[in-house]
Amino acid sequence: MLDNVVNDMLLSVLRSEVNGISPETKYLLIRMAELGLVARSISAGVKELAARFGISDTQAGTALNSLVAAGVLVRRDVVSGQGRPKRHYELDASYAAQVARHDVTEVIHEKVIRHLLQHELKVADQRSAIATRQDEQRATAPLAQVRASRGQGRVSVVNRVLLAALLIRADRFGVVRDLGSAELARITGLSQVRLKNRVRTLLDDGLIRAYVPGATGSVIFKKTKSTYYINLHHPELNHGQSLPILLVSFSKVITSSNEGDVVDEMLHDEGEASDQRVAGVRQFFEDKHEQRQGSLLRGRLDCYAEYLLSRFWDDYSKGESELVELIKHDLRSGGADTEATQSLVRYLFEKAERVARGFRNDWFRSSSLISSIDFKSTDYVLLPARRVAVTPKCVFYPSRAVLALPRDGAMSTQRLYVAEFGRGFGNVNVREVTDLNGVSREDQNLYCLLTPRGLE
Repeated sequence: MLDNVVNDMLLSVLRSEVNGISPETKYLLIRMAELGLVARSISAGVKELAARFGISDTQAGTALNSLVAAGVLVRRDVVSGQGRPKRHYELDASYAAQVARHDVTEVIHEKVIRHLLQHELKVADQRSAIATRQDEQRATAPLAQVRASRGQGRVSVVNRVLLAALLIRADRFGVVRDLGSAELARITGLSQVRLKNRVRTLLDDGLIRAYVPGATGSVIFKKTKSTYYINLHHPELNHGQSLPILLVSFSKVITSSNEGDVVDEMLHDEGEASDQRVAGVRQFFEDKHEQRQGSLLRGRLDCYAEYLLSRFWDDYSKGESELVELIKHDLRSGGADTEATQSLVRYLFEKAERVARGFRNDWFRSSSLISSIDFKSTDYVLLPARRVAVTPKCVFYPSRAVLALPRDGAMSTQRLYVAEFGRGFGNVNVREVTDLNGVSREDQNLYCLLTPRGLE
């Protein structure tokens, strides 16, 4: 019971917003909450806290001063005999009231968050490993290479705070859809520029699989918040929890089904433009601003396809009425029941159905080779698809990656299934991988499991 209370304190402080403090300062505050700061005062010196949390004395002292200056902590000197007075820290009453308002009962990844924030344990392990590697390389490696290796494999305090803030809002797949960049910046203490750079670093390090920035369409959709796909399979985040199964359909052969995607057709294909006129929705897709929002449209169609796959695997038509209401809610019109809106909603439903059918048809054909998965009793999340350029004029979509978890909450272990399609109907080979560490970064990029550097 006590551990649950401490976890709730840590999560509540992590979710809180404090003006004018740095991410490093927020980290110290979170770790002090782990010691029980929210419920009682803490007596500790700068050196003690620095040693406990794996940071320098200067960092700890600066952070404590910042928290006092920001009105988060109240610091008191308590004289008890000879020597320097002890320092007692407790939360300021107004900040404590803010923390108490946060409901963290629905947080899914609390164990992962707590493990992630134990920076001092990771530093010791990584220093030992890096020192050993450097000893082996130092005799032959150029000096620049040795220097560059010093930071490899480390996740900084700032990036741990950012990841923890994302995980507190992540669903069981590790996907965050409801956290705007402004709120995330306030929670972490990062500026917008630093936040963008840190997200890029986490993509490069494979801690975030993919990132889709928020966008505002001018005609079709309301403003959407950014979406983050956290890589729960990463060693830093894999802490004994149930992990999504990875399903990848892959083809090295360019075919009529993968040389373009649904959104490419909707925005740029002349034949589809004619169909849009017949359907009475062309005015929504000829706007130049809207044509630049392909990632927004892809993201919404993927969400709708996930809904159909997870709830209506056998018959998408049974989910039409429910999904239509969800689509209406996303529209700029607010779901106004006009003829144009009705036509648009029906058109978007048909396109989402096509996205879902493309995934289901691939895996239904190969499902007999994966008897351990009950596809009908599984929830799905589609990772963003990515084009690959063979030549400047020849591009195609070779892969579609999907996260899958049993709907009944049963424990799922790390598995990757790659269904590789060759020429001819039914020519498919399914490969199972139980250790993602054996899959190269290049292949994970190709399978859309990670974002290639420079493409986020």
